[in-house]
Amino acid sequence: MTDPHDERREVDPTLVRNQGSLTTSEGTVWLAAASVAAVLVGGMMLALWWRLGAPLGLVGALVTVALLLAMIVVRYAVASRRGRLITLAALFWLMVVADLAIVLIVAAG
Repeated sequence: MTDPHDERREVDPTLVRNQGSLTTSEGTVWLAAASVAAVLVGGMMLALWWRLGAPLGLVGALVTVALLLAMIVVRYAVASRRGRLITLAALFWLMVVADLAIVLIVAAG
């Protein structure tokens, strides 16, 4: 029987914790993906605010910009590679989930 904590075991590349974007990247890929998402989602949020008069749209655009700026700060301020990449991934998904929640709230109301 093998010990799951044995350091000599083979690395499973299909596990999320072993993915290249969380182990070898410098974080630029997360910034690039977040920048594209921020432009698209931020534009949609501004359109919700401007066309529908939904103030949550403006809040969503500001949250998107704030999270993107936080990602830029994390990219250059955090020295630990793994910590930096996990934080960037978490901030990226927080941006997406927060904006989705705002869109759903505006659509429901």
